[in-house]
Order: sequence, then C-alpha cells, then structure tokens
Amino acid sequence: MPLELQTGPRGVHRIDAIRGGKFVVAGEARAGSILIWPGGIQDAGDTLTVDAFAPLLALDPPREVLLVGTGAALRWPDQALLDALAARGAGVDVMTSQLAARTYNVLAGEGRLV
Repeated sequence: MPLELQTGPRGVHRIDAIRGGKFVVAGEARAGSILIWPGGIQDAGDTLTVDAFAPLLALDPPREVLLVGTGAALRWPDQALLDALAARGAGVDVMTSQLAARTYNVLAGEGRLV
C-alpha cells in the first residue's frame, strides 16, 4: 500500500519548535507569550488577562478550546481568569508550553478550531 503525505489545511500556522524560551513559527523565533490560531499569530503581552485573550475570544466561529501553555513547568493561571474565560464560553486547557505546542499542532492539523 503506498503512503501519501497529508499536509493538513492550508494557511494553518504550525509551531515548529520551542527553543531557548522562544516559539519558532514558520521559521521565525518569537520571544514571550503568543496567541496562535490556524489563521493568525500575535504577541500576547506579559500578563495573562481576559483582555490578552480578546483576539481569540472575538474569532467567528468561536474556538473549540483555548490551550494555555505555562512555560517549562505547569502553573495554574488565576482562578478569576479561568472563570472569566469560561463565562465567555471558552473551554480552557492548561499545560506546559511544550505540550500545548504539540497539542495545538495536532488539533490545528485536523482542522479543529483552536
């Protein structure tokens, strides 16, 4: 049986690596926190607030889940932030940044709204 490469949906940003605390997306290293979704990418600022997530919360159709990477170690965001995101209908999964990057790539590659 011949094997065939499946590349996933066009226009999907993929996280190539996390090196030295930077995300590598499409060959470009980005320092600090980022918001990434299949059709876009932008800096997220230094603080996790509801306002920082505003670009993702405004997307139509809404995202199925927000993946929150917390760096090399798992750290829970403030409960008030999680409650505020949930009140806006956003499902939130918190994990290390490495795991969030891998999960994002798989879900975005499947055409999921992440």
